[in-house]
Amino acid sequence: MNIIINQTEHEWLQARLLQQYLIGSRLYGTAREDSDQDYLCIYESDAIELYSGLPNAHQFLYKEEATNTDWNYCSQLQFYKNLHSGETTIHADIILFTGMVSNPMEQCRTYKIIKAYLGFARRDLKQCSKERPEKLFHAARSLYCAGALLGNTLPTVAGIQTLFRQRHDASALDATEQQYRARANELYEKGQLEQYYIESAGNPLWQKLLDSNNQREFRY
Repeated sequence: MNIIINQTEHEWLQARLLQQYLIGSRLYGTAREDSDQDYLCIYESDAIELYSGLPNAHQFLYKEEATNTDWNYCSQLQFYKNLHSGETTIHADIILFTGMVSNPMEQCRTYKIIKAYLGFARRDLKQCSKERPEKLFHAARSLYCAGALLGNTLPTVAGIQTLFRQRHDASALDATEQQYRARANELYEKGQLEQYYIESAGNPLWQKLLDSNNQREFRY
């Protein structure tokens, strides 16, 4: 959920900014002349967030009407939590398409992230209509990303732009979504697709703790 904030709060977060990225159609190169601009802004995590223990998947949103710009905010901690959990695909898009990291395939070829792309594709297919034909492209884009990751190849902005110029059939996309979902489940059950990307902790005990997140059957 997006929590709407005012201009003063927006400016306060801007002062704590670590990184910001264009997202949506401006990132994909599919924007029209009247398309708005959307940014995901990553700000420094605060101690209250680090130590509260409270679950949180929400982000701040400031809508700058004068420039037709949406400023989406999440902390550095929340960025990675939402990336790993598959809460949304925006965070994976940033990893895949902006050059933020040197190992985008390793970070994004996970069961959670692929299932997130498939989930958003399924949602968009349910929402597409004569009044909302763009939802077919949105579904095709998500399926393209999921299919590329399943095939161990990186999706590209050029690939998305090619999809944008094509016509799409809802029934064909629905069949592809089911096929990819079955494939993701198969790879996961065979242990060929992990739930999460886990970095090296540099400490064997902490590594054991982190690696436990990918254990399908936890053992004491």
